[in-house]
Amino acid sequence: MDYRRLFSSKAIEQEFLDRFDELAASAAAIPGFEGLEGGLTVDRAADAVAQMNEGTWASQDPGLEAIVEAFLRPVHLVQRCTFRSAADGLPKSEEIAAVLEEARSALEAVIPSVGRIDLHNHRNDWVGTGWMVEPGTVVTNRHVAEVFAERTAGFAFRHISGRTIRATLDWYHEHLQPEESRFRVTEVVWMEPDASLHDVALLRIAETGEDGEPLPPPIPLMTEELAPADVGRWIGVIGYPGRGNWRDSTADRQRIFDGVYECKRLAAGQLTSFTPDGLVAHDATTLGGNSGSAVIDLATGKAVALHFAGVPGMSNHAVRASVVQRLVRTHNR
Repeated sequence: MDYRRLFSSKAIEQEFLDRFDELAASAAAIPGFEGLEGGLTVDRAADAVAQMNEGTWASQDPGLEAIVEAFLRPVHLVQRCTFRSAADGLPKSEEIAAVLEEARSALEAVIPSVGRIDLHNHRNDWVGTGWMVEPGTVVTNRHVAEVFAERTAGFAFRHISGRTIRATLDWYHEHLQPEESRFRVTEVVWMEPDASLHDVALLRIAETGEDGEPLPPPIPLMTEELAPADVGRWIGVIGYPGRGNWRDSTADRQRIFDGVYECKRLAAGQLTSFTPDGLVAHDATTLGGNSGSAVIDLATGKAVALHFAGVPGMSNHAVRASVVQRLVRTHNR
C-alpha cells in the first residue's frame, strides 16, 4: 500500500489519533493481530502517521499497519446490490464512511453491472471480475480472458481434454445471498497483445440470462483526461477478491477480509498517481480475483479505470477509462 495518501486529510488524521485507544483495544481482542505485545500507544501511532505523511514509513509494525488499513481502507460487503461494513470487530473511520454514504446512490446504480466470471470445464470455478462497458459487452483483463480464451486467426475458447471451456458472468455472488443471474460469454471480441501495457479484454455476452432476465446497464466511463490535481480523488473498487496468491500475507487477508472471499465487495480508496501511458494507481484494498474490477469515481459514479494488478504493501494498478473507451470504439464492432 502507498501510505502517503492515507492521512492527506487532516480531519482523517485527527480522527485516527483521537480514536486510537479504541482501535488498539478492539484489535487486541481479535486473534491474528501481531505486534500488540509491546502496547500500541497514541504516541507510537502519531510517529507512524508522521512517517507515512513523509513517505518514510517502513512496514515494520504489522499490528499498527493492520489497524491503519482496516480503519482507513475498509472493504465492504455487497448484499442485495447495496453495501455495508463487514462485521470484523474493528471500528471504521466515520470520515470515510461519510464519503461513501454521500456516494451511495451512485454506487448502488453501478453495483449490479459488475459480475464474477465463472468457468465451466475448467479446474477453477471462476477467474476474475468483469463489468458492462457497452450494451452486450463486458470489459475485463487480458490475463483473465487468457485463462479461457486464446488467439487464433481471431480469438477462440480454449479446450481441455476435448471439452470447450465456457465462461459466464454472474452479477451476484453476494455473501450469504442465494440470488444468481448468469449470462453466457458468447464471444471474445478482443484481447490486447501481451506486449501492451493495457491489460484489457472485451467479451460479448448473451442478451438474456439463463432465466430470461435482461442485461444490467453499462457503467458510464469517465473519459476526460485526468490531471495531476486529480491525485487524491476518492474511488470505490467493485469486484471479487479471492484468497490471494503467494505474494499475499495469509494473516493480512484474514484480518482485513474476516475470512470471507470470492463474493462481491466494495473497497474504498484514493487515486495515488498517473502515468502518461494511460495507467493509474490507487490504494484501495484488493486481492487476487479483483482483476477486472471497476474503479468507480465517487464524485461522478463513472468508471475511472479498470483494475488489473496489485503489489502487496505498495500499490494497485489500473487502465484509464479513456484507454478502455478507445479500445471499445476500435474493436467492438
